[in-house]
Amino acid sequence: MNILVVEDSIVYRNAIKNKIEKNLLFAKCNTISTFKELKNQSKSYDLYICDYNLPDAPNGEHIESLINAGKDVIVMTKYENAFLDFSLKEKVLEYLIKDDNSMLDYLIKFIRRVNKNKNINLLIVEDCHMTREIQKRILKKLKFKIFEAENGEEALDILKNNEIDLIITDLTMPKIDGKELIKKVRKKKKITELPIIVISSNEDSSMFLKALKLGANDYLKKPFLKEELVIRVNNLLDLYDSFKRISSQLQKDSLTGVYNRFYLENTLESIFNMYEKKSIVMLDIDYFKKINDNYGHQFGDEVLKNFAEKIKNVIRKSDIVIRYGGEEFLIFMPNTSKEEALIVLLKIKNVIKNDKTFKYTFSAGIADEGETLAEMIKIADDRLYKAKKSGRNKIIFK
Repeated sequence: MNILVVEDSIVYRNAIKNKIEKNLLFAKCNTISTFKELKNQSKSYDLYICDYNLPDAPNGEHIESLINAGKDVIVMTKYENAFLDFSLKEKVLEYLIKDDNSMLDYLIKFIRRVNKNKNINLLIVEDCHMTREIQKRILKKLKFKIFEAENGEEALDILKNNEIDLIITDLTMPKIDGKELIKKVRKKKKITELPIIVISSNEDSSMFLKALKLGANDYLKKPFLKEELVIRVNNLLDLYDSFKRISSQLQKDSLTGVYNRFYLENTLESIFNMYEKKSIVMLDIDYFKKINDNYGHQFGDEVLKNFAEKIKNVIRKSDIVIRYGGEEFLIFMPNTSKEEALIVLLKIKNVIKNDKTFKYTFSAGIADEGETLAEMIKIADDRLYKAKKSGRNKIIFK
């Protein structure tokens, strides 16, 4: 991202440039101090950070020039009242008051967020065309890819065919209203997986509380300020980014590299609910305690890694492997019957049998019955127990 700072104060100019170069690896920053220099620029920039008053543009003429040219502008000033009569306030990306270093921290956070927004699909659900257009105009400037729907029914169709990262929905709409939309979305996506902001002109605070209880993350009352919408959207997405980063670190088993119980308990259920046809496989390495006792725990760890690798090499990309605990593993297989899952397990058995380095077998139970993830796991686990009780090195699916 190429950034041009237009600022007559050398102190602020250097402070902004240094802050950007120190904190934003994706950004390159140049500086100028006058409107005349701006008019003489032959290079176009991705973002312009402008002081509101310049010696040769005391009333923001340089900003108006940039806006009219379709440029993205962040405005900065020492005087908070300067924005009260600023006619272009709604057309700039953001405006900031020069007070202390916290302003520069927010500037960096804001630029980083806008850069990330290019990869964010945002769905606006609003039956009022004018309100929808206002939201769309504000959020498009923040580089979101915008999807729009007039009601919950249209929104659900969009969600079926697109990977949406954030929903902003009205509450009162025809066909399927905002509350019903939240209910249906939360059946597929947890509150930690897809953020929802509710916007409504309803003065009854209990409506917003109900929406939050149903699974909305935040709410705004109409009419709202542009900056209020911007800050709430950006803050919520920053929170989700942090959660996803931490979650991804927590969800992998450090030894085998497959998913772990944290993933099972926090993520798998929502994926499970997306499919009507699916199977769960529970696998357990036979006599693993003897392997540890006879050859040591380090060798046992190598067997576990080998087993996980063999499974991953045979299953499809859509299948999910989880280390359930100790030497026990789980495979989630979408769009798969237990008979089809059996074919995959026989392939895994054959691959392990032909391995000349490690010699071990496994037992397994398969289930495609059960309405919930917990029920299907229990059925598969019971069958695994039967397989081990009946002599090991067996697969039971009935």
